[in-house]
Amino acid sequence: MGSAPNGSTHGPRLLLILSSERSGSTLTRVILGAHSRIVAPQELFLLRYPDYQTWRREKPVAVESVVEFFHLIGNPKATAEIDDACHDMQIPQVYEWLLGFLEPDMYLLDKTPAYANDGATLRRSLILAPFFIWLIRHPLGVIESTVRMKRRERLAPGGWKGFRRRVWHDLSRLAARFNNGMTPLAHQRETKWVVQQTIIREFLATVAAGQHGRVRFEQLVADPKGVITDLCDTIGLQVEPSMLDAIGERRRMNVNLGDPNFHTHSSVEAKMADSWRGQYAEANLTLETRRLMDALGMHDR
Repeated sequence: MGSAPNGSTHGPRLLLILSSERSGSTLTRVILGAHSRIVAPQELFLLRYPDYQTWRREKPVAVESVVEFFHLIGNPKATAEIDDACHDMQIPQVYEWLLGFLEPDMYLLDKTPAYANDGATLRRSLILAPFFIWLIRHPLGVIESTVRMKRRERLAPGGWKGFRRRVWHDLSRLAARFNNGMTPLAHQRETKWVVQQTIIREFLATVAAGQHGRVRFEQLVADPKGVITDLCDTIGLQVEPSMLDAIGERRRMNVNLGDPNFHTHSSVEAKMADSWRGQYAEANLTLETRRLMDALGMHDR
């Protein structure tokens, strides 16, 4: 096990999942959060801000995740109490305050995909000496999931706004016919995937090898037990049966703090990893994307 924030080999520690959106980070959080030594609230967003007051002002909904943290450890705290305690804190101090409520052998898991948007955000975590979990999904899997989610939103009823969404949806489909199935949204998501993975890759190159591990979404859904067992071993934990039992939980969560559709899944199926096949092909991706995939060892099976 790595060092705790205070530099010792003992004490609670931070776990950070680094990933693009729509890469299975909510599933990974729920599985790991079922471990008796891991506390895994919804997305915290803390590292995106320099201090507590900025975080509260810019991302007020995220305080719900801190409230959930205290609920999970059986020490409920109201928002006002949290505000009073953290009012003048810098973000590393907020993490240390939260970790101070945990037993020495426990972990606080923070999964916030938005962290991958900015290298400065990731560097802000270094003082806390976390263990990083790099969760990677095939870019076309990310694209297909994003497009499908946005399509569902656009086709939802809603008066004039709903009508405009449906018109935009039809125009996007038409454009895709002349662009190998890739809509403007698909191209935007591809670009974001490249940026996020590049930021994560370059950041982790500066982190000691024993301080991070990598998980492929496709392998996770194909072999949950094997992948979670290996990940726990890398972190320094023993896998627990409750972690695999959590896979089928239909857990509803705040749509601003996690996967809005997670509660609709009752199980994990390997075919989830291949949902993009038949709609997209790797040849539709840019050369830059395919080169990054090669560098990451991500080849079409």
